[in-house]
Amino acid sequence: MHNPQQQHALMAQTHTGTPLALAPSLQNLASSPTLAINEAIAARRAAGRKTIHLGFGEASFPLHPMLAETLARAARHTGYAPVLGIAPLRAAIADYLARTRNLTFLPDFIAVAPGSKPLLYALLQVLEGDLLLPAPSWVSYAPHARLAGRRVITVETDPGDHHRLTPQTLANTLSYARQQGANPRILIVNTPSNPTGGMFTREDTEAIALWSRDEGITLICDEIYAELAHGWREHVSPAQFYPEGCIVTGGLSKAYSAGGWRLGYAAIPVNAMGKALIKALRALSSEIWSSAATPMQEAAVTAYRPNAELTAYVQASARIHGHVAFRLYEALTSMGILCPRPAGAFYLYPDFAPWRSTLLERGIATSEQLAQHLLDTWDIATLPGTAFGEQPEALRLRLATSMLYMPEDAQTEDEKEKALWDLLAQAQKLSQDDVVNGILLEIPALERAQERLREFVQSLGN
Repeated sequence: MHNPQQQHALMAQTHTGTPLALAPSLQNLASSPTLAINEAIAARRAAGRKTIHLGFGEASFPLHPMLAETLARAARHTGYAPVLGIAPLRAAIADYLARTRNLTFLPDFIAVAPGSKPLLYALLQVLEGDLLLPAPSWVSYAPHARLAGRRVITVETDPGDHHRLTPQTLANTLSYARQQGANPRILIVNTPSNPTGGMFTREDTEAIALWSRDEGITLICDEIYAELAHGWREHVSPAQFYPEGCIVTGGLSKAYSAGGWRLGYAAIPVNAMGKALIKALRALSSEIWSSAATPMQEAAVTAYRPNAELTAYVQASARIHGHVAFRLYEALTSMGILCPRPAGAFYLYPDFAPWRSTLLERGIATSEQLAQHLLDTWDIATLPGTAFGEQPEALRLRLATSMLYMPEDAQTEDEKEKALWDLLAQAQKLSQDDVVNGILLEIPALERAQERLREFVQSLGN
């Protein structure tokens, strides 16, 4: 028997750790690069440093009054909602996907959550297998998988062909990953894409879906930007070709400029395995976030039910996004910068490889160094390709155009909203299926971004 002093000494030897020690899986986890750059720019601006903000992709148009009114009416509904969402919303989302994308889902196979981001994380927790992930891809997919204890297997895309993803590349990657002892069972795709602004053709969509079916791969398609296609290429969901194995995610944040509402959904295949998956997803959700906010869900019912006025609002937003993204794309390519033409959302993914040797002479060898140089020297905020899974030596950056619309001379919130509504009203001038129609909307921040980037490229010489 040990006396109390000896027992205390033994316990001290056994528990040699310190309070607040981090779990190994989180010791090297950094903040999301997209959120980090937005906070950094806010700090710079608060300090009086003017910065061209191309680093954060937030849909910045005013909330539609119809949604604001619905939320106000629901504000007193403070009780917990069902874990997977209120019945009218799940039914509205299933009908919306059928009406707008020709997809067949049932309300009982729809999961609602505080944003699609936690749903993507939860899916990687409950599904079996390692993750096949195209490069480049959105910044959070890989951390989600690693936090779930899954291996991330990078699938290379073709930078010379709009970062195209092909079944052949997928097959080669799958074979190699299995040889290395991995168990790839999940593929995540994002169309339209963050960071490239690209969108699969119908042919490529079908090919990827059928390859996934043949290999027994669960295909998760993040379609958060589906409503913001620019018009020259149609959005086609892989779930049209692989309904039994494709999960579709989306939400309010992009189409309705309601990111802060945190309202997302996942649509699960309607079959026996989907029934087991939705059950597991419900169980996990109940232990983490309980439910999405009830008033937000009731407002979302309005967003997803048929409504001509809301449809016109989303279409106007998509036209403005397409117009501005294309104008910056034209400016970049006129400078000799390699850049895929954007087809949706509000992103561009230029490649500065033509100036590799010149940049190297200035000590810039990676996309991170290039992004830092643009921020420190040129007051241009971007994100490096490494944030999206690219190799450091690839000199690609992601540019987001959605913050360029913000009126700079507005003194009040009302003035800002009026200016943005005036901009949306001008969308009717733009062609529905072709953003190249000679019309130039007046957007001073866009013009400054073009000029500043032109000055930077000129500083590099020929």
